[in-house]
Amino acid sequence: MRYFFLLLLLSVLTSCSYFKEKVDPPEPLTELSENIGIKERWKQRVGEGLGDLYRLVEPAISIDTVFANDIDGNVYAYDRQTGEQKWVSALGVDLSSGVGLGAQIVLVGSLDGDVIALSQITGEELWRTNIASEILAPPQTNNEVVVVQTNEGRLYGLDVNNGQFIWRYSAKLPLLTLRGTATPQLFGNNLITGFANGKIAAFSANDGVLFWERRIAYPQGTTEIDRVVDVDGTPEVSGNTVYSTSYNGHLTAIAPDGRLRWTEKVSSHQSPLVIGNRIFVTASNGTVHAFDASNGLHLWQNALLLNRKLSAPQDLAGFLVVSDFRGYLHVFDPELGVIIGRARFDRDGIRSPMISDGTYLYALGNDGELSSISLHFLGSREQIKAKILKDKEEEERLEREEIDKFLGNDHK
Repeated sequence: MRYFFLLLLLSVLTSCSYFKEKVDPPEPLTELSENIGIKERWKQRVGEGLGDLYRLVEPAISIDTVFANDIDGNVYAYDRQTGEQKWVSALGVDLSSGVGLGAQIVLVGSLDGDVIALSQITGEELWRTNIASEILAPPQTNNEVVVVQTNEGRLYGLDVNNGQFIWRYSAKLPLLTLRGTATPQLFGNNLITGFANGKIAAFSANDGVLFWERRIAYPQGTTEIDRVVDVDGTPEVSGNTVYSTSYNGHLTAIAPDGRLRWTEKVSSHQSPLVIGNRIFVTASNGTVHAFDASNGLHLWQNALLLNRKLSAPQDLAGFLVVSDFRGYLHVFDPELGVIIGRARFDRDGIRSPMISDGTYLYALGNDGELSSISLHFLGSREQIKAKILKDKEEEERLEREEIDKFLGNDHK
């Protein structure tokens, strides 16, 4: 029954409305003064696309390899620099998660609850375990335990060597939730993840003991949709602070012991991103926000991409990059919040999370094309910033002239 409501909510949020709610159209793209170029280094085909069932299939990177999977049971390994295929492994299942990595293994999950481990070097299957529940987030490991989070709010700890069960934890979830789950984050024996009940929790990864949990969103409103409080974004750990987002909730900064540092109202089901002393969030309505990571001070927001179903932000060469449902990549200056570059890579859109190593970005489009992407600077950083400020001043001047014209002011 809960699976039906998950699909129902997805249709409400992404297409027509079962409850006849208004669906706002996507904001048209405005003309852009290009200050930075976006270059595709190489492209490879990963299956035949993501299909109609909503799945997020995130790639993963090791030192020299990019790993990606399609939904038809195939896992691929490509050279990070050249894009040359190293191996492909056919698993014979419907895959529903992206790729998780350990020191020597590749991990994926299926619609039917299969957790499968492969060799990073050869793609050979090492073991397979079934947990009888749909897996939408990539399994994660600290090289001792493999942690799997299911769509029903369960966490499983499996032996990394053979897939045998070690522990299990179940969170109590509301009837109606978004389709998706957070991806568990492991740091040694510490495990942090979020649930669809609006809570974030920390565990011992090796035995599943709960260290602490904190609610970061409270159900509010009169309709079931208004009361959805999923924590689907992957928690971001930076320094000694855990940052987490929630749908219809808040961006929250939490200390290692679970104490609340600060919280700011913003609804998001995407993972936050920390660059330097700033934290960035793509809100559910498409607004991009920047906050001071130390105290939550709101620094800027950009609403030029409203209702374009933005991805989680990524750090590419110190700039902020998001993708949208039409397959465009948008590059932001992280200090000023201005869009300084744009390029289209997939006409079917990009809904799966992208991944960046800081120098290159890897994006898997809805049509199954995996792209390696870099930025091309049109001048020095100082020249780019000066041009951005000049363009911004010109825009503000034109806006003032329009306002004066509307009010009938005469400046002749």
